Amino acid sequence: MTDQDKTLPLSFSFSPRYTDLDTWRHVNNSRIYQLHLEARVRAHVSRFGEDAWFSDDVRLRPLRTITDYRQVSWYGSDINAWISVTDCHEDSFRLHSELYQNGVLVGTQETLMGAFEKGHRVALPDDIRTVMAGVSNGSASPLAPAEYRDHLQHAHNFAIREQLIPRYADVDADSQRSEAALALYMEQARSTGIRQLDFDGLGVLVASVDVSFEHYQAGWSPVALAAGISRIGNSSFLFTTCALHKDAVQVSACSVMVVIDPATSRPVPITPALREQLEAWLI
Repeated sequence: MTDQDKTLPLSFSFSPRYTDLDTWRHVNNSRIYQLHLEARVRAHVSRFGEDAWFSDDVRLRPLRTITDYRQVSWYGSDINAWISVTDCHEDSFRLHSELYQNGVLVGTQETLMGAFEKGHRVALPDDIRTVMAGVSNGSASPLAPAEYRDHLQHAHNFAIREQLIPRYADVDADSQRSEAALALYMEQARSTGIRQLDFDGLGVLVASVDVSFEHYQAGWSPVALAAGISRIGNSSFLFTTCALHKDAVQVSACSVMVVIDPATSRPVPITPALREQLEAWLI
């Protein structure tokens, strides 16, 4: 294998399940997120061995993910994932993944990975850093600032609040709060708000979700979900959400929501009545 071959994307194929569908009868956004996660784990196993999906000491977890939902995905047709390492440093590395269905790019994800030991950030293990640096294609561009995190100091005053009882299924194979569960918490936080809005016949889609993870420590006390609107545009608005574990932010996100005409799935202007509802939730 040449040095250039080492930096080529790895490819995996997945079949959406019936249980992955949402009420709009396409693959749910959180399930699409989990396909990116599965591609990352498969790629890691392919590089570090069949037992590399778990660890009893240093654990690799995302610090931040930015997921763009480019097209709706459907049941009954495989989704192909391509994933590559785009950068590597002493304490983190970057991954880029793309999902295709029927030859169409349906979604992408940028992931900043870090290492944790006993719940605290540590440097990448030498073997991980050496391999990731060797397969990196160096194509990463700077991530946009996570400006939504500036609002989190006021999370206790966000307009939308909900208590959530953690479940056994929220814990991963390493007995931590799973990345998938934390992403679902962010979906729950924004969907709680969406259900309260009167769209008067219009629809709404998630275009992009930017998630920042603080830690993965598990617990069984109730988690407080908080959400508010941080910006309102012509046909889109931003939901800022977070989950508070013992009054400290465990995960936060900014979701770009686009108002659409259900008949055409095309963006339409936010109506005055909907804008008034959103303004009541402004952070």
